[in-house]
Amino acid sequence: MKAEGPVLVGDLLEYRSQNRWFVLLILALMLLTGARFFQLQVLGGKKYEKLAEIDQVKRSRIPARRGQILDSKGRVVATNIDLYTVSIVPHYIEDFDATVATLQPLLRLTDARVEEIRNTYYEHLGDKKLRFREVLVKRFVNGRFCPDDGTLLEEVEPVKHVWCPRCGMEYIGLPNSQQACPYDHTALTVSSDGRTGECSACGRRYVHGTSCPEEGTAFAEVEYNLHCPRCQRDFFDSAAYLLTRNHELPGVTVKDQIVRAYPFGELFAHSVGYVNQVTQEDLANHPGVFIPGEQAGRRGVEKYMEEVLRGKAGEEVTFRDSKGRRLDVAGSERTLANLKYEPAVPGNNVVLTMDVEIQQILKDAVGRTPSAGIVVLDVRDGAVLGMYSTPTFDPNLWTGRLSAEVKKEFDENPFSPMLNKATSAFPPGSTFKLVTALAALNEGVITLQTRVNCPGHYDYAGHRFSCYNKYGHGDMDLLSAIFMSCDVYFYRLGEWLGMDRIEHYATLLGLGKRTGVEMGEDAGLVPSREWHEKHTKGGFQPGFTISTAVGQKDIRATPLQMATVFAELTNGGRLLHPHVCDRVEDADGSMVRNLRRETGEEIGVPPEYLDFLRKAAILVVDDERGTAFKSRLESIRVGGKTGTAEARQVKKGVDPLVARWLAEDHAWYVAFAPADKPLISVALIVEHGGFGGEVAAPTVSEVIYKVLSRGLVPEGKEGTP
Repeated sequence: MKAEGPVLVGDLLEYRSQNRWFVLLILALMLLTGARFFQLQVLGGKKYEKLAEIDQVKRSRIPARRGQILDSKGRVVATNIDLYTVSIVPHYIEDFDATVATLQPLLRLTDARVEEIRNTYYEHLGDKKLRFREVLVKRFVNGRFCPDDGTLLEEVEPVKHVWCPRCGMEYIGLPNSQQACPYDHTALTVSSDGRTGECSACGRRYVHGTSCPEEGTAFAEVEYNLHCPRCQRDFFDSAAYLLTRNHELPGVTVKDQIVRAYPFGELFAHSVGYVNQVTQEDLANHPGVFIPGEQAGRRGVEKYMEEVLRGKAGEEVTFRDSKGRRLDVAGSERTLANLKYEPAVPGNNVVLTMDVEIQQILKDAVGRTPSAGIVVLDVRDGAVLGMYSTPTFDPNLWTGRLSAEVKKEFDENPFSPMLNKATSAFPPGSTFKLVTALAALNEGVITLQTRVNCPGHYDYAGHRFSCYNKYGHGDMDLLSAIFMSCDVYFYRLGEWLGMDRIEHYATLLGLGKRTGVEMGEDAGLVPSREWHEKHTKGGFQPGFTISTAVGQKDIRATPLQMATVFAELTNGGRLLHPHVCDRVEDADGSMVRNLRRETGEEIGVPPEYLDFLRKAAILVVDDERGTAFKSRLESIRVGGKTGTAEARQVKKGVDPLVARWLAEDHAWYVAFAPADKPLISVALIVEHGGFGGEVAAPTVSEVIYKVLSRGLVPEGKEGTP
C-alpha cells in the first residue's frame, strides 16, 4: 500500500486556529442564550408570567364624556355620573347558582329577573358562538351617585332594610308600637291592615312582621350606608363591593357606565332636554360617530348642541385570563406595542342664558296649573332668562331608566307633559292687537285721534262679530281701545288694513317663523290671502281678516314669539334673535365660542308710534278701566296686554275634569317691566285657563316682581332708549 504524504506544519496550525474560533463561537452563543434565558425567566419572569395568563385580548370603544350644561351663574344643570353595568360571561362561570346567590340580594334581583338571566345563560352556554357573549344582569348599578337622579350620595349610619325577592319591595322593619318615622318623626300613613306604613316626608316604607305583605315570602335582610338627599332613598355601594371581590366571582364583569344626570330634575326639562340611546336612523345618518348603545341628545339644548357636547370617542385594549378576570399588564406596552390606546376627547360645556333662581320662580308661579307655558326674555339682546312649561317631566327618567308603565302614563296624559307650551303655537288673542295697531298707524290707515263707536258688536259681510263687552264700549279712540281691549275697534282696523298688510307687519316682527332659539319650537302661522286660498276650504273669505286682526281663528304664535314682539316694540324697535345658549367653554372654563346672538336691524317704524304703544300698554295696567288693572304692582310699573283666545273644545268619553278644562278659552298675558325703561318681557299662556286678565295677568305680575326685586336680571347691558 502506498504511504500518505507528510502533513505540513502550516496546514495543522490553520486547522487548530479554526477549531479554536469555532469553540469560542459556540461558547459565545451558549452565553448569549443563557443570558437571554436569565433575562426572560429571572429578570422578566413575573412580566412574562403575567402575559402568559392572557386568554383574551379585546379592543373596546371608550365613550367620550359629554360636556356639561351650566346655568348663567355656573350651576350645573346637566352632567355625567359614573354608574355601572353588571354582566356575566357564560364561558367563565364556574357555578351559576352560587354566582346568582351572591348577586341577587346585592343587586336586588327579583326571582323573575333571576329566571330570565338563567334562561339566557344556558341558551348562550350551549352555543359556541354565544358562550363568550355577555349576559346582562343589571344596568344603572350605583356607586357613589344615586342611579335615579345622579345626586351625590351621603354617607349615613347603616340602615337595615328587609327585601322581598319575589316582588322586589323594600321596607324598614318596625316594632308594632312604632307609629312615626324614626328619621324625621313624621307620622306614618298606615295601611288598613296595620302591617305597612309610609313616611310622607322622606318616602321610606315600613313593615311589621318578617314576611312580605304582598307575597307572603320571607324577607331577606339588607343594609344600607348611603342616602340620597333628593329622592330620600337609601343605597349600598354595590359596584365597589363587586369590584373589590371580582377575583371571587369569575365570569362576572362590572363595567363603567357614563350616565347623563340632571341635578335640578324637572326645572329645565323642556329647555335642556335629555339624552337616550341612538336609533338605527342615528347610526345611518352619522356613520362612525355612534355605535349601538351610545346616547345622543333628544330634545332641547341636548339635541341642538349635540356636536358641541358630544366629544370624540377613544379606544382601549383590555386583557382577561382564562376565568374571564380582567388583567393589568402595566409595564408590558413594548411587548404589546401594536395595541394602541387612544384616549377619548371630552365634549365642551355649554353655558346658558337661563338662571336656576328664575326657573324656580316660574315653577312656583305656574307649577300647579294644569297646562301653561311662560317665558322671561331680556328685551336688550333677546337672551332667554327663564322658560318653563307645565306639566313637565323628569329628564333623568328618559335617559334609559323609563319603565313601560311610566311611559304609558305620559303618553295618555291629556295635558301633554312632553310638549313645551312655551314654544308651542296658540291663537294669541288680544295680545296681537298691538301688532294690528302698529300696522294701522304706520300705513296711515288711522291717526291717533281716529274714533270708532262700539255698540258691543260689528256686522260685516253678513256675519256679526261680538265684542267681549256685550254692552259695548261706546265711542273710542285707539288709546282707550287698546287698554280696554275693545274688539270692535280692531275689527274695523282689520277691515281697513286688509289681510296682507296685517300679515306683513306680523311677519316683520318675527311671527309666523321660527325664532332660531336652540331647542324645538313651532313656527306659528300668520295667514295671508294666498294662504287661505291654498289651505282653506272655499278659499279666502273677507271675515277671516276681522278675526285675524284680534288674534283669533287661524293665526298662531308661541309665548316666546309674543315675548319677542313686545320686547321689540319696547326696546326702540330693534329686532331680536332669542337664544338660550350664551357661550361654549372647555373643561377649564375658558371660552371656546361666543354664542350670543346680536340684535338685528330696526323695524323701521317712527319712534312716536312705538312710544304711543308703550304708553297704551302701561295704561292696560295703570288705568282702573284697563284689563290688567287688578294685577298692578305698587313698587314696579308694568306695561302689558291681556288676551283671551277662543279654544273651547268638546270631547266625548273624557274624564269630567278634563271636559271642564277643555270648555275654557286660553288665557294670555304679555308684559314688560320696568315700564319706563324695560329690561324684561314676560309672556304666559294658560291653556284653557279662561280670561287672560283674571288668570294670566296676576301670575305674570308675581313673576316680574320676584325677578326684578331680587336683582336677577344681568347688568352691564345697554338699556332701551
